[in-house]
Amino acid sequence: MDINQDRYFLELALAEAEKALNENTYPVGAIIVNENGDIVAKGRNKVHPQQDATAHAEIDAIRNAGKSIFNAKIKGEKFTIYSTLEPCPMCTGGILFAKIKKVVWLLNDDLGFGGYKKIKEANIFERKLSEIQAIEEPYEDLKERQIELMNKWSKNPNNVIHLRKNL
Repeated sequence: MDINQDRYFLELALAEAEKALNENTYPVGAIIVNENGDIVAKGRNKVHPQQDATAHAEIDAIRNAGKSIFNAKIKGEKFTIYSTLEPCPMCTGGILFAKIKKVVWLLNDDLGFGGYKKIKEANIFERKLSEIQAIEEPYEDLKERQIELMNKWSKNPNNVIHLRKNL
């Protein structure tokens, strides 16, 4: 997959993040594609609308991939997940168990619950993580769009109060 395809799929993930923001939840979107560049699934954060703490964008996309995600396990097919934010520890676990081989995200989550890099640095699942290609923050302009979405979300006083309660 070339870098232009990475950008295209990250833009689609941003569109999912915008939908999440419009649903009054944390603006994160994710797209899963197969090695031919076909979209397997889309996902977005649905924590607030579904009142489900596990309804993160990456997990939503993995769930939406359904049976096709098992091709990664059974047939050795390679999947890539594109996310607008660095995957948290739960989503990193989902990526590992789904055997996704490449993860690309727009914005590091150094101040929040980002966990992909922390898990990798701690050498947890070292062998499995070494099999995944990770690309972080490849496009400054798309990164800025993700920051704008997160800023819009955080400006809603109800969201800030809710976030503080959960920290």
